[in-house]
Amino acid sequence: MAKLATFVHVTTNEGVSHVFTPADEVPAWAASKITNPKAWEVPPSASRLAEPTPPAAPVKKAAAKRAPARRKATDNGTVHSD
Repeated sequence: MAKLATFVHVTTNEGVSHVFTPADEVPAWAASKITNPKAWEVPPSASRLAEPTPPAAPVKKAAAKRAPARRKATDNGTVHSD
């Protein structure tokens, strides 16, 4: 069984970041992206790396924030009244 030697950060193709620790079981999609041999205490087998990647969850885009409305100037050009 593959085992990490340290904490590893892996980013999916969609840009989602995951952190794996030596205590975690690393999925095949993440193991195939960890290319530094020093990250592994026990490297994964070649057959484990050949497992299919799970389908990605749809990514929702955040709504664009709008700037607050500006106050209109009065006829004489002043914005504030005293």
